[in-house]
Amino acid sequence: MKISRLSAIAAMALALLGATTVPAQAASTPDIVGGTTVGTAPSWAAAVGDSSGMWCSGELVASQWVLTAAHCEGATQIRIGSKNLNSGGTLAKVSKWVRNPKYNGGGYDFSLYKLTSAVSQTPIQIASTSPAVGSAVTLYGFGQTCGTRGCGPMSSTLRQLSTKVATDSSCGGITGSVELCFATTVSGSDCYGDSGGPAVVNGMLVGSDSRGADGPGADTCGRTKSIYGDATASVIASWVRSTISAG
Repeated sequence: MKISRLSAIAAMALALLGATTVPAQAASTPDIVGGTTVGTAPSWAAAVGDSSGMWCSGELVASQWVLTAAHCEGATQIRIGSKNLNSGGTLAKVSKWVRNPKYNGGGYDFSLYKLTSAVSQTPIQIASTSPAVGSAVTLYGFGQTCGTRGCGPMSSTLRQLSTKVATDSSCGGITGSVELCFATTVSGSDCYGDSGGPAVVNGMLVGSDSRGADGPGADTCGRTKSIYGDATASVIASWVRSTISAG
């Protein structure tokens, strides 16, 4: 979900943070509704936020870089490798933020945070090809677990949800060349606080949470169909590589 929702969530004590204040720049973010708590957090799992708390999700893609949504602006610290939102893993400080230059409020919803120093956790690799329609995919996030805006805080533990890749035509408002459509449902969906969270196929990153598809209930959790940025798209994968290389 977009960070544009995050601001609304912040005001309502919702979002990835729950009771904490979310930066004005942050919009809405998604969380997992109908998923399950992970047994052990993947080493690359990330919660993105500031001294007031965490309000976006993300994934470690290099020892000193975390990928998240473009609308997840303003973070100063990121917790990496923990199943717990507020403890464990490595709490790293941010030294730099780079947003994809093509971001327009919809497609190209990616940004990278550089950490002040490398962390010991193992990054996730970006898949070389986009998953086919019908492929099984796992979504991860710290977002709220109830489907109505303002109904609850961020999840205190990382959650996961199994779904499938849907056709682009199933997601209104999608930028097909750089985005993926997932067959989320009313009872199983990403939600506020999951923005920037990963979509994983066979242990590799294929997408990053952006927003709900246009249509009835598009700005709520527990809706049908979700739009994730396609991390495997050549224009995105090359931007990630070049940004990291530039340091």
